[in-house]
Amino acid sequence: MRLLRFTLLAGLAGAALAAGTSYLLGARKINGHVVRYREHWLARPDSHPEDVLHYVALGDSAAQGVGASHAGTGYVPTIARRLAEATGRDVAITNLSVSGAVSGDVVRDQLPAFEALTFVPDVVTLDIGGNDALFTRTNTVDSFADALDRILTALPSGSFVSDVPWMVLPGWIGRSQAMTARAHELVARHDHHLVSLHERTRRAGYLGYPRHTAQDWFHPNDRGYASWADAFWDVIVASGTVERLRRPGR
Repeated sequence: MRLLRFTLLAGLAGAALAAGTSYLLGARKINGHVVRYREHWLARPDSHPEDVLHYVALGDSAAQGVGASHAGTGYVPTIARRLAEATGRDVAITNLSVSGAVSGDVVRDQLPAFEALTFVPDVVTLDIGGNDALFTRTNTVDSFADALDRILTALPSGSFVSDVPWMVLPGWIGRSQAMTARAHELVARHDHHLVSLHERTRRAGYLGYPRHTAQDWFHPNDRGYASWADAFWDVIVASGTVERLRRPGR
């Protein structure tokens, strides 16, 4: 009996060690995306054709595409490709998002950059709140709502704004739900278009979560970002934006 107990304990310890090692290696790999994907988005051209469609993205590491196999499979470039195909116009992406950003960072850093743009955006998307839910010491539901209110006041009417993705751990589930509820109220108040990532990610459930998540167990992977892109795209199409931006005769 003692030998059996020892064997079971040893097996559990080995499994825990293997899981921990897998997580650390995965997190290190995904953390490496932060610099590379930031460089990808900063390397954008300074000038564009006259008829180009301007798409501006704000947010956190999800808008950067961290967790995807490469920057081009994040939800932002996927939306851009769909816009180009549906409208018959070239699309220029200006990605102002920053990995690790919370809502207050968008107010402090991304909104001034947005206001300094020398063109009028045709499409604006925002995802923010995942880090607000995660970093509990420095962020509350109220601080998130206050910052989001300021962000939505500054963005042009009809921007596409997501709520907060569903969090798999119990302590974060409640926070993401509460922040999502506040986001719904504010998006409606400011006359923007709500993209319900919370419901979409929640439907995957505990069993489906690993299939949509990168090796750090937090960021979406290619499958997850494809789902996010679908969520944004459905709302963009339903809003009539594609018809408005379509090249005549397309």
